[in-house]
Amino acid sequence: MINALQQKGFITNYELKFRRKDGVAAWVMVNARLTRDNEGEQIIEGIVIDHTARKKAEEKLRKSREIFRYQAIHDNLTGLYNTRYLYHALEELINSSLEKEIPFSLIFMDVDDFKKVVDFYGHLKGSQTLQEFAGTIRETLEEPAYGVAYGGDEFVVVLPGFDKKQAVQKAEELRARIRSTSYLTNHGHNVNISASFGIASYPEDAQDANGLLALADQAMFDVKDEGKNAVRASQAL
Repeated sequence: MINALQQKGFITNYELKFRRKDGVAAWVMVNARLTRDNEGEQIIEGIVIDHTARKKAEEKLRKSREIFRYQAIHDNLTGLYNTRYLYHALEELINSSLEKEIPFSLIFMDVDDFKKVVDFYGHLKGSQTLQEFAGTIRETLEEPAYGVAYGGDEFVVVLPGFDKKQAVQKAEELRARIRSTSYLTNHGHNVNISASFGIASYPEDAQDANGLLALADQAMFDVKDEGKNAVRASQAL
């Protein structure tokens, strides 16, 4: 503040943060100018306004907006992205991949026999299983790949830059990790589950989000029909 005063001779609406004697942060707004007193000595003349309440209100509003933005694109139960984010992100990914001629792939996955988990352990433990399942997805993926809670016990994994062969490898990695993980151990149980996986790739299989999701979903259901706990890639027509 002093440097600004010395350079310009005045400051207007200068915001200053400091800590009070009790350690609490405070903000003031300063309007000041350099002048001289009756004896010719240089002095600072101005007004200091306490803006602490306003700054705290602004910070509270900023945090509320951040929470709202997070909740708008994330699933409340698992913390993964939601379908609202998925469709928006896929449109952007398609445009980017078209321009740069870079493939990407989707993995559609469904927890096998999840109803049995719910029937045996109850809905609360079922929800906790899905939360831990989502954790397995997060732990297995590296950016820019990400997981999406598609609905119920269905999930989607988006793999930017992955061709179909690479996507199959990642799906197999996920399948093996899920199969080897014991869920609900923190709640006194030892639940082992599996999942079925379907894969579709851009631009090989489809050129739009709905087409890709439908093909990956169908490939996943084909796995379900043939015994579950496996990976199948959609075959381009």
